[in-house]
Amino acid sequence: MRARYSAFVVHDVDFLYDTFHPSTRKFQNKNAIRRWALENKWMQLSILRSTPQTVEFEAHYLDSTMEIQVHHEKSTFKQQGNLWYYVDGR
Repeated sequence: MRARYSAFVVHDVDFLYDTFHPSTRKFQNKNAIRRWALENKWMQLSILRSTPQTVEFEAHYLDSTMEIQVHHEKSTFKQQGNLWYYVDGR
């Protein structure tokens, strides 16, 4: 999760896209990922809870109108080989 958050901060769209699980990657749009990364100023990541397959977090950011926002999500990850992939989030 920290790596994906850092990728949003530095706008590394390829990393974000490539770390989606192969079963969900086909539903992702690099332009939408790029827009979301660029239109916000990412400020802080707080990990609230984690298990071997999930991470609950809050990502604090300034939106395009400079309002503070908090994205709260419980993400699911799946390991394939030595790599972990983002599956989905609620």
